[in-house]
Amino acid sequence: MLLPVLRHFTPLLLLPVLGFSQPLSAQVYSASFSDAKWTAQSGAFACSLTHEIPGFGSARFSRSTGVAESLELRHTNKTFAAGSVRIESIPPMWRPEDSPAVLGQAQATGGTASLKITTKLDSITKTLERGTNVVFSGGMGDIGLRVGLEARNFNPAFSQYRKCITNLIPYTFNQISRTIIFYGRSAEALSGTAKTQLDTIIRYVKADPKVLGIIIDAHSDQLETPEDGERQSQIQAEWVAQYLIDKGIDSNKITTRWHGDQFPIANNKDKAGQAKNRRVTVRLENESTRKEMEKKVAAMKLAEQKAAEEAAAKAASQSSSVSSESLPMNLQQLEDMVERQDLTSGKQPRGDLLR
Repeated sequence: MLLPVLRHFTPLLLLPVLGFSQPLSAQVYSASFSDAKWTAQSGAFACSLTHEIPGFGSARFSRSTGVAESLELRHTNKTFAAGSVRIESIPPMWRPEDSPAVLGQAQATGGTASLKITTKLDSITKTLERGTNVVFSGGMGDIGLRVGLEARNFNPAFSQYRKCITNLIPYTFNQISRTIIFYGRSAEALSGTAKTQLDTIIRYVKADPKVLGIIIDAHSDQLETPEDGERQSQIQAEWVAQYLIDKGIDSNKITTRWHGDQFPIANNKDKAGQAKNRRVTVRLENESTRKEMEKKVAAMKLAEQKAAEEAAAKAASQSSSVSSESLPMNLQQLEDMVERQDLTSGKQPRGDLLR
Protein backbone atom coordinates (compact mmCIF):
# COMPACT_ATOMS: atom_id res chain seq x y z
CA MET A 1 0.00 0.00 0.00
CA LEU A 2 1.40 3.39 -1.00
CA LEU A 3 1.80 6.07 1.62
CA PRO A 4 -0.28 9.19 0.99
CA VAL A 5 1.24 12.18 -0.78
CA LEU A 6 1.25 15.25 1.45
CA ARG A 7 -0.41 18.09 -0.45
CA HIS A 8 0.17 21.82 -0.15
CA PHE A 9 -1.92 23.94 -2.52
CA THR A 10 -1.24 21.46 -5.35
CA PRO A 11 -4.10 19.12 -6.29
CA LEU A 12 -3.41 19.79 -9.99
CA LEU A 13 0.02 18.17 -9.73
CA LEU A 14 -1.02 14.75 -8.51
CA LEU A 15 -2.70 13.08 -11.45
CA PRO A 16 -0.12 13.80 -14.18
CA VAL A 17 2.91 12.66 -12.16
CA LEU A 18 1.76 9.11 -11.52
CA GLY A 19 3.67 7.90 -14.57
CA PHE A 20 7.01 8.81 -12.95
CA SER A 21 8.95 7.02 -10.29
CA GLN A 22 8.80 9.06 -7.08
CA PRO A 23 9.22 8.66 -3.31
CA LEU A 24 6.48 6.81 -1.44
CA SER A 25 5.80 9.93 0.57
CA ALA A 26 6.34 13.41 -0.79
CA GLN A 27 5.67 16.94 0.32
CA VAL A 28 4.41 18.96 -2.63
CA TYR A 29 4.41 22.76 -2.81
CA SER A 30 2.99 25.02 -5.49
CA ALA A 31 0.84 28.10 -5.85
CA SER A 32 -2.81 27.37 -6.62
CA PHE A 33 -4.04 28.09 -10.12
CA SER A 34 -6.15 31.04 -8.98
CA ASP A 35 -3.40 32.62 -6.86
CA ALA A 36 -0.41 32.14 -9.15
CA LYS A 37 1.58 35.34 -9.62
CA TRP A 38 4.80 36.21 -11.42
CA THR A 39 6.47 39.56 -10.72
CA ALA A 40 9.13 41.15 -12.95
CA GLN A 41 11.57 43.77 -11.68
CA SER A 42 13.71 45.80 -14.08
CA GLY A 43 16.88 47.81 -13.66
CA ALA A 44 19.79 49.06 -15.71
CA PHE A 45 22.12 46.40 -14.30
CA ALA A 46 19.81 43.61 -13.07
CA CYS A 47 16.54 41.92 -14.01
CA SER A 48 14.47 39.42 -12.04
CA LEU A 49 11.28 37.40 -12.32
CA THR A 50 9.85 36.06 -9.06
CA HIS A 51 7.15 33.47 -8.34
CA GLU A 52 5.88 32.98 -4.79
CA ILE A 53 5.40 29.34 -3.69
CA PRO A 54 3.23 29.13 -0.54
CA GLY A 55 4.66 26.98 2.21
CA PHE A 56 8.04 26.73 0.49
CA GLY A 57 9.43 30.12 -0.50
CA SER A 58 9.89 31.43 -4.03
CA ALA A 59 11.40 30.79 -7.44
CA ARG A 60 13.48 33.57 -8.96
CA PHE A 61 14.90 33.94 -12.45
CA SER A 62 17.63 36.59 -12.52
CA ARG A 63 20.19 38.11 -14.83
CA SER A 64 22.61 40.94 -14.11
CA THR A 65 25.49 42.65 -15.83
CA GLY A 66 28.49 40.34 -15.92
CA VAL A 67 26.56 37.46 -14.32
CA ALA A 68 24.90 34.59 -16.20
CA GLU A 69 21.17 33.99 -15.93
CA SER A 70 20.01 31.61 -13.21
CA LEU A 71 16.91 30.19 -11.57
CA GLU A 72 16.99 29.92 -7.80
CA LEU A 73 14.47 28.08 -5.64
CA ARG A 74 14.64 30.01 -2.39
CA HIS A 75 13.20 28.19 0.61
CA THR A 76 12.08 29.41 4.01
CA ASN A 77 11.88 26.20 6.05
CA LYS A 78 12.01 23.41 3.47
CA THR A 79 15.08 22.42 1.47
CA PHE A 80 16.17 19.76 -0.98
CA ALA A 81 18.57 17.20 0.45
CA ALA A 82 21.97 16.94 -1.21
CA GLY A 83 21.76 15.01 -4.44
CA SER A 84 20.04 14.98 -7.80
CA VAL A 85 16.84 16.94 -8.39
CA ARG A 86 14.71 16.00 -11.38
CA ILE A 87 13.06 18.73 -13.48
CA GLU A 88 9.76 17.73 -15.13
CA SER A 89 7.11 19.36 -17.25
CA ILE A 90 3.63 18.62 -15.88
CA PRO A 91 0.67 19.59 -18.10
CA PRO A 92 -2.51 20.73 -16.33
CA MET A 93 -5.32 18.20 -15.89
CA TRP A 94 -7.45 19.80 -18.59
CA ARG A 95 -4.85 18.88 -21.22
CA PRO A 96 -4.86 15.08 -20.95
CA GLU A 97 -3.47 14.75 -24.46
CA ASP A 98 -0.13 16.18 -23.26
CA SER A 99 2.26 13.90 -21.43
CA PRO A 100 4.70 14.75 -18.63
CA ALA A 101 8.34 14.90 -19.67
CA VAL A 102 11.72 15.07 -18.00
CA LEU A 103 13.48 18.37 -18.81
CA GLY A 104 16.72 17.60 -17.04
CA GLN A 105 18.38 17.45 -13.65
CA ALA A 106 19.90 19.82 -11.13
CA GLN A 107 22.23 19.18 -8.22
CA ALA A 108 21.23 20.22 -4.71
CA THR A 109 23.96 20.83 -2.15
CA GLY A 110 21.69 20.36 0.86
CA GLY A 111 21.94 22.18 4.15
CA THR A 112 20.57 25.71 4.12
CA ALA A 113 21.56 26.44 0.52
CA SER A 114 18.90 27.26 -2.05
CA LEU A 115 18.67 25.24 -5.24
CA LYS A 116 20.37 27.25 -7.99
CA ILE A 117 20.07 26.25 -11.64
CA THR A 118 22.08 27.71 -14.53
CA THR A 119 21.36 25.11 -17.23
CA LYS A 120 18.15 24.02 -18.96
CA LEU A 121 16.68 27.46 -18.32
CA ASP A 122 15.48 27.81 -21.90
CA SER A 123 13.61 24.50 -21.65
CA ILE A 124 12.02 25.60 -18.38
CA THR A 125 10.85 29.00 -19.65
CA LYS A 126 9.55 27.59 -22.94
CA THR A 127 7.56 25.01 -20.99
CA LEU A 128 6.03 27.70 -18.80
CA GLU A 129 5.29 29.85 -21.86
CA ARG A 130 3.22 26.98 -23.28
CA GLY A 131 1.11 26.96 -20.12
CA THR A 132 2.73 23.80 -18.76
CA ASN A 133 3.81 23.62 -15.14
CA VAL A 134 7.35 22.70 -14.11
CA VAL A 135 8.08 20.52 -11.08
CA PHE A 136 11.36 19.93 -9.23
CA SER A 137 11.56 16.56 -7.44
CA GLY A 138 14.20 15.52 -4.95
CA GLY A 139 14.78 14.29 -1.44
CA MET A 140 14.14 16.08 1.84
CA GLY A 141 15.53 13.95 4.61
CA ASP A 142 13.67 10.62 4.57
CA ILE A 143 10.83 11.84 2.35
CA GLY A 144 10.50 13.39 -1.07
CA LEU A 145 10.09 17.08 -1.86
CA ARG A 146 8.30 18.34 -4.97
CA VAL A 147 8.21 22.06 -5.76
CA GLY A 148 6.08 23.29 -8.64
CA LEU A 149 6.12 26.41 -10.79
CA GLU A 150 2.57 27.34 -11.84
CA ALA A 151 2.47 28.51 -15.47
CA ARG A 152 -0.58 30.74 -15.09
CA ASN A 153 0.23 34.47 -15.47
CA PHE A 154 3.81 33.64 -16.49
CA ASN A 155 3.85 35.12 -20.00
CA PRO A 156 3.14 38.84 -19.31
CA ALA A 157 5.76 39.03 -16.57
CA PHE A 158 8.24 36.99 -18.59
CA SER A 159 7.87 39.42 -21.49
CA GLN A 160 8.84 42.30 -19.18
CA TYR A 161 11.76 40.29 -17.85
CA ARG A 162 13.10 39.52 -21.35
CA LYS A 163 12.76 43.18 -22.34
CA CYS A 164 14.78 44.17 -19.29
CA ILE A 165 17.52 41.70 -20.23
CA THR A 166 17.65 43.13 -23.75
CA ASN A 167 18.23 46.62 -22.31
CA LEU A 168 20.79 45.65 -19.66
CA ILE A 169 23.93 47.78 -19.66
CA PRO A 170 26.48 45.18 -20.79
CA TYR A 171 29.57 46.48 -18.98
CA THR A 172 30.57 46.74 -15.34
CA PHE A 173 32.26 49.59 -13.48
CA ASN A 174 35.63 47.85 -13.72
CA GLN A 175 35.25 47.50 -17.47
CA ILE A 176 34.40 51.14 -18.10
CA SER A 177 36.23 52.98 -15.32
CA ARG A 178 39.13 53.90 -17.61
CA THR A 179 38.64 54.92 -21.23
CA ILE A 180 41.34 56.31 -23.56
CA ILE A 181 40.27 58.56 -26.42
CA PHE A 182 42.80 59.37 -29.15
CA TYR A 183 42.63 62.50 -31.31
CA GLY A 184 44.31 63.92 -34.40
CA ARG A 185 46.76 66.80 -34.19
CA SER A 186 44.65 69.01 -36.46
CA ALA A 187 41.31 67.98 -34.91
CA GLU A 188 38.74 70.79 -34.93
CA ALA A 189 36.10 68.91 -32.91
CA LEU A 190 35.51 65.58 -31.20
CA SER A 191 35.53 62.70 -33.66
CA GLY A 192 32.60 60.35 -34.13
CA THR A 193 34.60 57.60 -32.46
CA ALA A 194 35.26 59.81 -29.45
CA LYS A 195 31.58 60.67 -29.13
CA THR A 196 30.64 56.98 -29.27
CA GLN A 197 33.10 56.23 -26.48
CA LEU A 198 31.74 59.09 -24.41
CA ASP A 199 28.13 58.03 -25.02
CA THR A 200 28.98 54.67 -23.48
CA ILE A 201 30.38 56.42 -20.40
CA ILE A 202 27.37 58.73 -20.20
CA ARG A 203 24.92 55.84 -20.31
CA TYR A 204 26.72 54.10 -17.48
CA VAL A 205 27.12 57.18 -15.27
CA LYS A 206 23.44 58.08 -15.58
CA ALA A 207 22.46 54.55 -14.54
CA ASP A 208 24.88 54.09 -11.64
CA PRO A 209 24.36 56.48 -8.71
CA LYS A 210 27.53 55.11 -7.09
CA VAL A 211 29.71 56.99 -9.58
CA LEU A 212 31.01 59.96 -7.60
CA GLY A 213 33.18 61.67 -10.17
CA ILE A 214 34.65 61.74 -13.65
CA ILE A 215 38.30 62.72 -14.10
CA ILE A 216 39.55 63.90 -17.48
CA ASP A 217 43.29 63.97 -18.20
CA ALA A 218 44.37 65.23 -21.63
CA HIS A 219 47.82 64.86 -23.19
CA SER A 220 49.56 65.98 -26.36
CA ASP A 221 52.47 64.77 -28.39
CA GLN A 222 55.66 66.85 -28.51
CA LEU A 223 55.11 70.14 -30.32
CA GLU A 224 57.43 73.07 -30.99
CA THR A 225 57.03 74.46 -27.51
CA PRO A 226 55.63 73.08 -24.24
CA GLU A 227 53.04 75.86 -24.36
CA ASP A 228 51.72 74.50 -27.66
CA GLY A 229 51.27 71.06 -26.12
CA GLU A 230 49.62 72.55 -23.07
CA ARG A 231 47.16 74.46 -25.24
CA GLN A 232 46.37 71.47 -27.45
CA SER A 233 45.68 69.18 -24.49
CA GLN A 234 43.58 71.87 -22.79
CA ILE A 235 41.33 72.16 -25.84
CA GLN A 236 40.79 68.40 -25.95
CA ALA A 237 40.04 68.18 -22.24
CA GLU A 238 37.50 71.00 -22.45
CA TRP A 239 35.80 69.47 -25.50
CA VAL A 240 35.34 66.19 -23.65
CA ALA A 241 34.05 67.89 -20.52
CA GLN A 242 31.62 70.05 -22.46
CA TYR A 243 30.27 67.03 -24.36
CA LEU A 244 29.54 65.26 -21.08
CA ILE A 245 27.82 68.34 -19.70
CA ASP A 246 25.75 68.84 -22.85
CA LYS A 247 24.55 65.24 -22.52
CA GLY A 248 23.29 65.82 -19.00
CA ILE A 249 26.23 64.96 -16.73
CA ASP A 250 26.49 67.21 -13.68
CA SER A 251 29.47 69.52 -14.13
CA ASN A 252 30.20 69.22 -10.39
CA LYS A 253 31.16 65.59 -10.96
CA ILE A 254 33.79 66.47 -13.56
CA THR A 255 37.45 67.23 -12.88
CA THR A 256 39.33 68.44 -15.97
CA ARG A 257 43.13 68.59 -16.30
CA TRP A 258 45.63 68.86 -19.13
CA HIS A 259 49.32 67.98 -19.11
CA GLY A 260 50.76 68.83 -22.50
CA ASP A 261 53.57 66.43 -23.42
CA GLN A 262 54.70 65.68 -19.84
CA PHE A 263 53.61 62.03 -19.84
CA PRO A 264 54.29 60.32 -23.16
CA ILE A 265 53.41 56.64 -23.46
CA ALA A 266 55.24 56.19 -26.77
CA ASN A 267 58.21 57.59 -28.68
CA ASN A 268 57.52 61.10 -30.01
CA LYS A 269 60.08 60.65 -32.79
CA ASP A 270 57.72 58.82 -35.13
CA LYS A 271 54.11 59.39 -36.19
CA ALA A 272 52.82 56.17 -34.63
CA GLY A 273 54.19 57.17 -31.24
CA GLN A 274 52.89 60.71 -31.57
CA ALA A 275 49.39 59.39 -32.34
CA LYS A 276 49.44 57.33 -29.14
CA ASN A 277 50.55 60.29 -27.06
CA ARG A 278 47.66 62.45 -28.31
CA ARG A 279 45.08 61.09 -25.93
CA VAL A 280 42.44 61.90 -23.34
CA THR A 281 41.96 59.53 -20.41
CA VAL A 282 38.48 59.52 -18.88
CA ARG A 283 38.25 57.86 -15.48
CA LEU A 284 35.31 57.10 -13.21
CA GLU A 285 35.53 57.00 -9.45
CA ASN A 286 33.27 55.51 -6.82
CA GLU A 287 33.53 55.33 -3.05
CA SER A 288 35.86 52.34 -3.13
CA THR A 289 38.31 53.78 -5.66
CA ARG A 290 38.23 57.16 -3.91
CA LYS A 291 39.18 55.69 -0.54
CA GLU A 292 41.91 53.59 -2.10
CA MET A 293 43.52 56.55 -3.81
CA GLU A 294 43.23 58.70 -0.70
CA LYS A 295 45.28 56.06 1.11
CA LYS A 296 47.90 56.12 -1.63
CA VAL A 297 48.07 59.92 -1.63
CA ALA A 298 48.45 59.96 2.16
CA ALA A 299 51.27 57.40 1.91
CA MET A 300 53.03 59.43 -0.78
CA LYS A 301 52.75 62.65 1.24
CA LEU A 302 54.13 60.88 4.30
CA ALA A 303 57.04 59.53 2.25
CA GLU A 304 57.67 63.01 0.84
CA GLN A 305 57.67 64.53 4.31
CA LYS A 306 60.07 61.90 5.59
CA ALA A 307 62.40 62.38 2.64
CA ALA A 308 62.35 66.15 3.15
CA GLU A 309 63.19 65.74 6.83
CA GLU A 310 66.07 63.41 5.97
CA ALA A 311 67.33 65.87 3.36
CA ALA A 312 67.13 68.73 5.84
CA ALA A 313 69.01 66.72 8.44
CA LYS A 314 71.69 65.85 5.92
CA ALA A 315 71.96 69.48 4.86
CA ALA A 316 72.34 70.61 8.44
CA SER A 317 75.10 68.09 9.07
CA GLN A 318 76.94 69.26 5.97
CA SER A 319 76.25 72.92 6.73
CA SER A 320 75.13 73.51 3.18
CA SER A 321 71.85 74.02 1.38
CA VAL A 322 70.34 71.35 -0.80
CA SER A 323 69.74 72.23 -4.42
CA SER A 324 66.32 71.69 -5.93
CA GLU A 325 67.78 68.98 -8.19
CA SER A 326 68.71 66.85 -5.16
CA LEU A 327 65.23 66.87 -3.64
CA PRO A 328 63.32 63.60 -4.02
CA MET A 329 60.89 63.52 -6.92
CA ASN A 330 57.91 62.35 -4.90
CA LEU A 331 55.43 64.83 -6.37
CA GLN A 332 56.60 63.91 -9.85
CA GLN A 333 56.21 60.23 -8.99
CA LEU A 334 52.74 60.89 -7.63
CA GLU A 335 51.68 62.68 -10.82
CA ASP A 336 53.02 59.86 -12.94
CA MET A 337 51.41 57.20 -10.75
CA VAL A 338 48.02 58.88 -10.91
CA GLU A 339 47.98 59.32 -14.66
CA ARG A 340 49.14 55.79 -15.43
CA GLN A 341 47.08 53.87 -12.92
CA ASP A 342 43.71 52.24 -13.58
CA LEU A 343 41.10 54.14 -11.58
CA THR A 344 39.50 50.87 -10.48
CA SER A 345 42.15 50.90 -7.77
CA GLY A 346 41.74 54.48 -6.59
CA LYS A 347 40.94 58.13 -7.03
CA GLN A 348 43.26 60.67 -8.57
CA PRO A 349 44.66 63.22 -6.10
CA ARG A 350 43.61 66.82 -5.99
CA GLY A 351 45.16 69.24 -8.43
CA ASP A 352 46.86 71.17 -5.66
CA LEU A 353 49.01 68.13 -4.95
CA LEU A 354 50.28 68.12 -8.49
CA ARG A 355 51.15 71.72 -9.14
